[in-house]
Parts: sequence; C-alpha cells; structure tokens
Amino acid sequence: MKHFGLLLPALWGLGGCLLPTASVAQTGAVRGTLLDGKTREPLPFATVALYHAGATDSSLATGGQTLENGTFTFDKLGLGSYTLRASALGHAPLRRPFTLTAAAPTAALGPLLLAPAATDLAEVTVQGQRDPVVNGLDKKVINVAKDLTSVGGTAVNVLQNIPSVTVDQGGQVSLRGTSNVTIYIDGKPTGAAGGGRATRLDQIPASRIETVEVMTNPSAKYDAEGGGGIINIVLKKQRDDGVNGSVSANAGTGDKYNTSLSLNRRKGKLNVFLSYDWLEETYDRRTLVRQTATSAESTGPRFARISTLTDQLADGSNGNTTHAGRLGFDYAFSDQHSLTVALQPSYNRNRNPEDLRTNLTTTYAYREPGRADSVSAAPLRATNLVASKYPAIDYTLDYRRTWADKPRRELTFGAVYSPLTGQQVLRQRQNEGQPRELLQQQDIHFTINQGAAQLDHVYPLGEKGRLDAGLKSTYRHTDGTFDFTREEDGVTVRDASRSNSYLFDEYVQAGYVQYQNETARKLSVQAGLRVETTTLRGLLRTTGEQFPQDYVNFFPSATLSQVLPHDQELQLSFSRRINRPDVPLLLPFANYSDPRNYRVGNVRLRPENVNALELTYQLSWGRASLTSTAFYRLIQNQIQRYRSIDDSASVGTGYVVTRNTLVNIGHNETYGLELNLSQPLTKWWRLLANASAYRNRVSATTGTEADLQNFAYTARLNTTLSPHKKLDIQLTSTFNSAAVTPQGRIRPIYFTDVAASLRVLHERGTITARVSDVFNTNRLLFRSYAVGYEADFDSKRETRVAWLGFNYRFGNEQQRRAPLSRGGGSIGG
Repeated sequence: MKHFGLLLPALWGLGGCLLPTASVAQTGAVRGTLLDGKTREPLPFATVALYHAGATDSSLATGGQTLENGTFTFDKLGLGSYTLRASALGHAPLRRPFTLTAAAPTAALGPLLLAPAATDLAEVTVQGQRDPVVNGLDKKVINVAKDLTSVGGTAVNVLQNIPSVTVDQGGQVSLRGTSNVTIYIDGKPTGAAGGGRATRLDQIPASRIETVEVMTNPSAKYDAEGGGGIINIVLKKQRDDGVNGSVSANAGTGDKYNTSLSLNRRKGKLNVFLSYDWLEETYDRRTLVRQTATSAESTGPRFARISTLTDQLADGSNGNTTHAGRLGFDYAFSDQHSLTVALQPSYNRNRNPEDLRTNLTTTYAYREPGRADSVSAAPLRATNLVASKYPAIDYTLDYRRTWADKPRRELTFGAVYSPLTGQQVLRQRQNEGQPRELLQQQDIHFTINQGAAQLDHVYPLGEKGRLDAGLKSTYRHTDGTFDFTREEDGVTVRDASRSNSYLFDEYVQAGYVQYQNETARKLSVQAGLRVETTTLRGLLRTTGEQFPQDYVNFFPSATLSQVLPHDQELQLSFSRRINRPDVPLLLPFANYSDPRNYRVGNVRLRPENVNALELTYQLSWGRASLTSTAFYRLIQNQIQRYRSIDDSASVGTGYVVTRNTLVNIGHNETYGLELNLSQPLTKWWRLLANASAYRNRVSATTGTEADLQNFAYTARLNTTLSPHKKLDIQLTSTFNSAAVTPQGRIRPIYFTDVAASLRVLHERGTITARVSDVFNTNRLLFRSYAVGYEADFDSKRETRVAWLGFNYRFGNEQQRRAPLSRGGGSIGG
C-alpha cells in the first residue's frame, strides 16, 4: 500500500504515452443528455451511436453509452455532418442530425427526450436487450431481467448468477471470497427485509428485480460499511400512462409456492403504485457430524482427561412464509421537482424443526493410580424446534431537484424509517423417556428501530467535471430480552444465570466530498474522502454491564480511468472501508441448542478495517467485451468464529463441552485475478463467462499455530439460446474451489441450473420452467479443528427443485421489441 502514491502519477503519465499525438487538423465534439420523454428522468446506460450523414449503418463513426445521469460526450470528431441515433430499453429510438463546422466545432444538443415505445410489432422482429454487463467508473451494472435460472426464485437465486458473487446454502453472500457485503434495495438499507443490517434476500421475488449493481471497490460517496463491497438491488419500475400491472404464480416440487401482483396507475404528474408478494416454501436438510473433543489436563478431582467422540445425524427442514407489500406514489411538481413516498409492510414467519440422533463414545482417564482408562457409549435422541416471526414496515421518502439551465446539477434527499418487532423461540427436548430427560426453551423478544436520512448534491464543473458532496445520519436502537427456562418435575423454571436483557444504541454520522473530471486525453479522475463518526452504547440490564465505543474513521477513495485506442480502457482504484460487528454478534448469551457445542457472542469485538486496490483492463469488440481485474484486499482485526474446549463446563457432565464464539484475529490478505467475458456467438446464442483465482492468507487465530493460506478459484458459465423468437433456453454452471478459514477448510462446491421461457398470448404472457441443481451436487463439506478439537461436517440442503411458473402483463406495459429495419437498440438472443 505504501507504493500507492507512486502508482497515481505513473498511470497519469501512461495516458500521454499510449494515446497518439493530436492531429493539427481541427476536430469537433458533441454532447447532450438523454431523458425519459414523460418523466424527464435521466436514462442511464442508454446506447448512443454516431453515423456519417448519408452513409449506411455500416459506416459507424463512434458510439458508447450514457452515464448514470444520462449524459454523453464524444470528442475528436472530424468536421462534417452526422446523424445521432439513441436507443434505450422500453423507449422509441431517436435520430438527430447535426453538423460540425470550423466556425461551430461543438454541438451542444441539450436534453433529448426519448418517448416510451409504442407496441407496434413487425412480422419479423428480434428482441431488443440491454447489454448484460455495463462497467461504470465505480460499479458494474448487471441486467438480470432476462435471467431465466432465477425465475420463480428470490434474490438469492439472482445473486447466485452475478459475476464476482457467491451465495452459500445459508444465504451468506460473498464478493470474491469476502463476506460482510452491504446489500441495499434501490440504494437504501431496508429494515423490513432485514431486521437490521442484514437483508432477508428470500423475501425479494426475482421477478421484481431489474438490475443488480456490484461495487467491489466503492467510492467515498457510498457508505463505508461492508468491507466486501456493496450490492444494490434495483427493482423494476413502471413509467407508462394508464393502468398497468403484472401477476405471476410459481410452484416448485416439495411444497414451494409464491405469487406476485404489481399494479400502478399514472396520470399526468401522479403515479400510484401497489404490489403484494406471498411466499410459502419448505426445504429439507440433513447434516452429518463426526467430532472428537479432548479436554485439557485438570478436568476435575476424579478425571485427568476426558475425550468424547460424537457421531450425529440431524434431519430437519426450513419452512418460510412471507407476506410483503408496497404502496406509494410519485409526484412531479414540475420538470425539475419530484417526490416519492412509499411504505413497505412485511411479515415473515419461520419454522425449523430438527430431529437429532447422536452416538456418544466417551473415554475417561482416571487419576487413581493403577486404574485403567474406561470407555462408555450412549445413544441420545433430541428434537429441536426454532420458530420465529418478524412483522416490520419501511417508510421511505425521496425528493429530487434538477435545474433546467444546468442539466447535470442535481439535489436529492432520501429518508427511511424501519420499526421492527421480532420473537424467536427455541424448544429443546433431549433424552426423551430417559432418567436424564431435559426440557428447555430459549425465548428471545426484540425490537429494532432504525432510520437514516441522506442529502446529496451534484454540481457540474465545466463540460465533464462534477463535484459531489453529501451528509448522512443513521440511528439504530435495539432492545431485547433473552429468557432461558427449563422444566423440572413438570414445572417451568426460569434460569436466571442464563437469562438477560440488553439495550444497544448506535449512531453513525457521515459526510463526504468527491471530485470527478475527464481530461482532453480521455483520462477520468475520481477522488473523494468520507468521514464517519460512530457512537455505540451497550447495556446488559441484568448485570448492569455497559459497553461504550466511540471512534472516528477516515475513508479515502481514488479512481483513475484511461480510455485507450481500439475500445480499450484501463482503470486503477483504491478505497478504505469498515465492518462493524452487528448486535447479534455482540450478545454474550449462550445458545444451548446442542449442550455439548454451545454458541455465544462477544461484546468486546472491534470493527474490521479493510483496504482494497484494483487494476482493471477492459477490451470491447462489437457487442463482445472482456474485462480483467487484478485485486488486492487486506482486512485487519478480522472477525472470525473461534471454537475451543470449555473445561469448566465439562466438569460433572460426563462429556466434553466446546465453546463457539467470535474473536478479532490479526489479518486476512487476499489477492488475485478475475476475468469476465460477454460474447454473443450468433444472433440467437449468447455466452457469459466469469472466473476468478486468488490466494487467501489468514493469520493465526491464537498466535500459536501457523498462518493458513490456500489458492482458490471460482468459475461460472452462463449460456442463453433462442432457437425461436418466442423461446429462450438458459443453462448456468458454477464451481467454487476449496477455501480456508482460520479454523477449518471448506471443500469444493459445484452445481448446474437450467431454465426455459416461452412467450404466449401476444407477448403478454410468459410460461417458465426451471430446475435448480440438476445433478444434486450442491452440498457443504467442512472440516474444523482447534486445540483438542476436530470435526467433519457434511450438510445437504434440498437444492434440486423443479419450478413451473406463469406471468401475465396487462395494461400498456409490454415486452419491448423493435423492427429490424429501424436499427434501434441491441439485437440478439
């Protein structure tokens, strides 16, 4: 990292070396902004192409895509007449002729309005689509509207097919092997979906998602929380006049059902929207555990050492019921002022029963001289039931202000408030019908009130520069009780030693400033600084213990992007981020669902600090592109789970008890290379490939063992075929190699999904079929070890599921197509 300051001027000089010397002949430029013809909102990532006037389509002068604010600029154009052609998904293509002369070498076209496309289909048409992956200065935008392998699923299925992203069986999201990823919905944290910082991805239907924005190295404009990066899930929006909507229903094998209804009515300046989603799913699971735990010396006055071999089979299921709605309106006071107000209620209920069959083989080393070790074996039977419910609601408000005389100037204000109440009950029955029968229950009640308000201002500087500045305030209040009860002689007794109540308040105040510009040599510069102050107040009411934390962090970021000849681009970026431990990780309450292996939080956890550096090279030819990224990431004070033998808890039990908690370790260092290829092979066959290889080195957990390191890689292949204009077929294969953790190793994971869709009823209906994990290979094999402890886990969740679904669109909303003769938009399968 100390050499970073030397890399910036080196890359700056690279632009002058690689670009050809400017010609003495006079050149010109054109600039403008693409806006929606009805809402006057910018059209990001729209296609803009320049053709020599009077020439055929084959004589393309140049082309590209608009920025996030809808602007575009092309320079170093020869003088003469041109025709600009602009196209965006769901809009009619636009043509605008212009001429560059010696007297007027620059054409300022100003705002260009693209009207929503009418439904006028020719007999021979092809599907117009966005590019599947669009690279921006600080993020990648992935169009997932055509991802068939997530049809009938949720956001979990969508993210499984996103480049750089992996999702495990428990729904844990990672970016390039790093977890602690911040997930937003339409640019905002969501309490109704998450009940905290985490987002319940299984509550978001895949059919609602338009694009996914992936920021592996976010700039200072974005929240610093989330060392792995940021994923923003952008939901579909309706902008057509009149009443429009869609309804869908999907069914999967093994009691899996979901439905979705979406309505909106736009008239003049007012747009009212309403949606409702229902999900009912049950997934079976089976886990095999073989564990050996040996206590240290001095176990007690009788035994010198105890060793327990545990063979356990757990059969269970995860049942989930979700009701989620959204109601709100957009109102345009004028072309320069707009307001959006929405509320999103949700109710989630989980029921996870589990049946455990365990064989314990315990070896006792006696202290009495001359007494030989003894071995005892005992079969155990236990049942667990985890039941939870989370009613919640999100209130959101967004205001947007633009200026007619400064098209790129923008002021936005957003606020979200999310109250949530929750209850989780864990009932346990162990050794049923035996003398040592145990009945116990853990009952957790909590409330979370969280809110955030943010103000952002974008001020244009010159033709291509801009200055961004903003403020954000976040507040989170958590209040909960943890009651542990057991049944003794038919009477329920509260165990005060294992019960507690807690209170946590967290405040994060942030401000940032960021500068961005592009030089005459097509070198884009972005640099910013974010400052965040964190105040945490924790209280354990039962014991009176207080846990205050106060700290200030500075988060610089910088990006240099150099456009090279022949559709090439080179980009270097750096950012610093943070991972704050969430409240459930801090709570020092033990979970005794397995009395031999209990879990407990750690109120002494400190935040992780993350430094990331990336160098990206992109090459485009036609509609194909190849992106390669070399990355380096250093996590300091990394939070990891740590398992150890609890000798004091083992005394008197007759077996060894292990303790699973969280600790800050030294560091985690990851560096590697990622490749992304987008290649249309024919008009009806598209190929997307993603692969990454990286070395991961984790420092020793206790300082007594050696550092852990391994070489890991991931690969994903997605191919889409359109053998008929109304039929699409998609196949996706994923492979994740073995990976290390501070106390273990995860075996490789691989699986394949296949799906198909058929458009019917004059393009208004779509029939979909999908099979996830066709070969039933997606399973988690994990080996864990510590001092006196070793275990192997084999966990298999129900992953092979066949889905059948139907979606119908009504009103003016239609799947957009464009006749071949018009030449607008992308063409292909």
